[in-house]
Amino acid sequence: MPNNNINDFVVSGSTRVFAIIGDPLTHSLSPVFWNAAFRASALNAVYVPLRVSADSAESALRGLVALNVVGANITSPLKKKAAAFCCFLHKTAAETGAVNTIKFTQNGNEGWNTDATGLARILNRLPAFTKAMLMGSGASASSALWALNEVKTAEVFQIARSFNNNEIFDEHKKSEEMLVTRLAWNNKNFAYAIKESDIIINTTPLGWSIEDKVPEFEEYLDKSKIYVDFNYGPASQLVAAALKNGCDVFDGRELLFEQGLESFRLLTGLEPPETVIRNCIYS
Repeated sequence: MPNNNINDFVVSGSTRVFAIIGDPLTHSLSPVFWNAAFRASALNAVYVPLRVSADSAESALRGLVALNVVGANITSPLKKKAAAFCCFLHKTAAETGAVNTIKFTQNGNEGWNTDATGLARILNRLPAFTKAMLMGSGASASSALWALNEVKTAEVFQIARSFNNNEIFDEHKKSEEMLVTRLAWNNKNFAYAIKESDIIINTTPLGWSIEDKVPEFEEYLDKSKIYVDFNYGPASQLVAAALKNGCDVFDGRELLFEQGLESFRLLTGLEPPETVIRNCIYS
């Protein structure tokens, strides 16, 4: 049995391998908390980051199977490609068309979307709201739409630079009661959607660069709004503006924590060491 002290852990021929794939990965906290969680759980396992471009997604996933990797987390821009690679999609992954957790088994590859279920748990803890503004239209936006629908949001103003009319989630949404209004990415629509909404959710990459700003945040956010960000960039001007204007703010660390707990359970079959994981993410 491996030593619980991470400094004493030695990789051996019996060490099980887990991974995170995507691009970029230099900012990811996942290897930090997963490896700490393995040590706290006395698991002979290691978690490694593997940079994979969108063009190499399928060959990389096949390589992970060939190398007997147990499971992997998937980040941008590979979540939809990972869904197409899976033999079986669990409910949320099937409805969003996005996978961020995949388990490689002899019976095929299973995919889950723990971003969507993790966000739904966060939203359920918040004060009641009826209208939301959603920034983005990619895989993370599909996860956010699923979560907003799950908590019975009445209306969503979705702002993006472009929209894909073939999203799996669009087909699912036809039978739901939540109204989604798609808006072009411009100052006028930002101002309107912020003023109309109780909660603002950012699923775009905006915030990782210190130059990223949304001027309307400074003017229209206030203490009556809730701001949720999928990113956890420490220099995010979007998060800074929301905090400055008195919003309740949940940055990407809380979503990372929630989806990480669920992913750990799914891929290891064990209960995660929550305190260890939270300390790694928030330290």
